Amino acid sequence: MKHTFIREKSLERYNCTYKDVEWFEYSEEEQQAVRQARRTKSRASPPKIKQLNDERSRKYFSWLLHNNFGKGDYHVTLTFAREPTKDQAKKEFANYIKRLRRLYDKAGIEFRYIYVSEGKRSGARLHFHLICNGGVLRDEIESRWKLGIANTDKLQPDAADGLYALSRYLTKSKAMAEKYERAWNCSSNLKRPDEVVDDNSISRKKMRKMQDARRNDDVKRTVERIYIGWRVIDYDIGENPVTGRMYARFKLIRKERFNRRLSLYKAIKRKGKSP
Repeated sequence: MKHTFIREKSLERYNCTYKDVEWFEYSEEEQQAVRQARRTKSRASPPKIKQLNDERSRKYFSWLLHNNFGKGDYHVTLTFAREPTKDQAKKEFANYIKRLRRLYDKAGIEFRYIYVSEGKRSGARLHFHLICNGGVLRDEIESRWKLGIANTDKLQPDAADGLYALSRYLTKSKAMAEKYERAWNCSSNLKRPDEVVDDNSISRKKMRKMQDARRNDDVKRTVERIYIGWRVIDYDIGENPVTGRMYARFKLIRKERFNRRLSLYKAIKRKGKSP
């Protein structure tokens, strides 16, 4: 009989404002087979094929979005007046990114971005969603797109859920992914997550308590007692249909008052380093 324990795996990083956490049963035999320490931390590698119909890709995308962009940054939707081929669309978008980079360079601002390209598999119109940092005028961003309509909105994170609604809209559901062909990419200067694996922090008792909380509709309160300073914005608790093992998955955003403390701490630290 295999001896199992509860593994906690998370995408996070020091001072991040959003993280993705998963609990699941794991066996001693599996742990020994890969010779992994009971707690490890490594830079999470980005998905090699950045398709948004893959759960790991959606998790990574959502982490990048929340931890690199916020209030005052932009969401730009780009459409084509005349339908291009996929190769033409990619080329025109790459040229647009170059024009924006020159615009930001001229303003003395580092350009950061993440984007999603989208089009129905049936051949409906291609379009792009671009998230980029602020610092330049919206009119200037829109004027660099000369092939159709560019519509720019300022990001306004929700007080409770951050940018989760936008993240869900851009990544859509798995069912919708079958109808749409979507891919994403980003600039190389974004903050990237670490993958932290911990086999010591979550006990079987906590997992059973989480299963009870699901039945009693008390998951959020239970999780927020474990992850102090974090708010649950989504969760999924159940059993793996193949292995029969329990799992629990949480998407967490740092509570506002803890964000203010972090901001104050960073300001004090910067001041202490200044000459």
